Amino acid sequence: MPDITPDADEARQQHEWHLAGIIFFALIALVVLYATFIILDPFLAPIMLGAVLVTVTFSVFQRVRARMHGRANRAAAVMLFLITFIILLPALLITILLVQEANVLVKHLQSGDATRALQRLDISNRMPWLQRIAPNFDPAAINPAHVIMPIVQKAPTFIAEHGAGLIGGIAGVVIALFLVLLSAYFFYVEGETIVAEGAALSPLPARYNHQFAENFKAVVDATFRGQVITSLTQGIFIGIGLAIAGVPGAILWGAVATVLSLLPIVGSAAVWIPAALWLYITATMGERSYFGVIFLTIWGVIVVPIIEHVVRPWAMKGKMQLPAIPLLVSVLGGMEAFGFVGLVVGPLVFSLLMSIIDIYKQSFRIPNSEGEVA
Repeated sequence: MPDITPDADEARQQHEWHLAGIIFFALIALVVLYATFIILDPFLAPIMLGAVLVTVTFSVFQRVRARMHGRANRAAAVMLFLITFIILLPALLITILLVQEANVLVKHLQSGDATRALQRLDISNRMPWLQRIAPNFDPAAINPAHVIMPIVQKAPTFIAEHGAGLIGGIAGVVIALFLVLLSAYFFYVEGETIVAEGAALSPLPARYNHQFAENFKAVVDATFRGQVITSLTQGIFIGIGLAIAGVPGAILWGAVATVLSLLPIVGSAAVWIPAALWLYITATMGERSYFGVIFLTIWGVIVVPIIEHVVRPWAMKGKMQLPAIPLLVSVLGGMEAFGFVGLVVGPLVFSLLMSIIDIYKQSFRIPNSEGEVA
């Protein structure tokens, strides 16, 4: 058994104390990080939205800051002013318009003329083939009057019962918007410092840190400039088509199409196809001409896809894109887990996962499907 010299014993003890210090520091850091997460959890959504806004508009901020001779605080204040008057105020006006449109639509559906029109659309006796296929199915269950009227009749009661909650929700939205702007101001002023500190703390090589940062920016740009701009354009054109075709509440349904256009595969067709079917049924009942259904079908099948294929490449400008199925899963899963912010967080997490896989392949020199080493 070899003798242990005093120097070796002292070195071993120092190593043990050093290891114990690392473990203790790691435990303290985990506790503090968890406590920080608990504190920030109610505000994570506004903070992330603020970070996303800054990421998308940071190039504009840099130009504004250069014009103000490097004064970041003043440039950030100018950016908040622009965001408020270019994005938030129009969004508020559109929301008010949508509420008014929904109110008019509900009153129209509650009127006697609309009720009689819906009752004339009785299709229970028009589908004998369905009764032969499914004898136990009641066709009256899919009649427009049977489906729509109970919802319309309950609308005033729902508003009366949940009015206080709706007002409270509006107050919550105002507070959230204030936190978004406050977060954006902080990220404009301190964002570059935060990124530099994060890169300094990262144990990864600089090229991997750069890859993560580039992928983050690419996904945020792709989501907002690609998905959001394309969806807004589709919603506007769907609303125009519905209005020309004579569908009631065209502005409201255009807004619904905007939201549905954010979902891959589903898209705005979930709005214009049912509207075209409704126009066709009312035309067969003699309520209107066939112009509306023909026009809306052509508009939805030809015009809207052309607009999408023109706008999306321009908005994306070569940014990172996820395949359709992973994008759909990431958007739906992200919105389920994080709410509206998940629209960005979901694709971002998937893209970072792809970055981790790429880094792993590069580090361990794994060949790709063509046999070439990455």
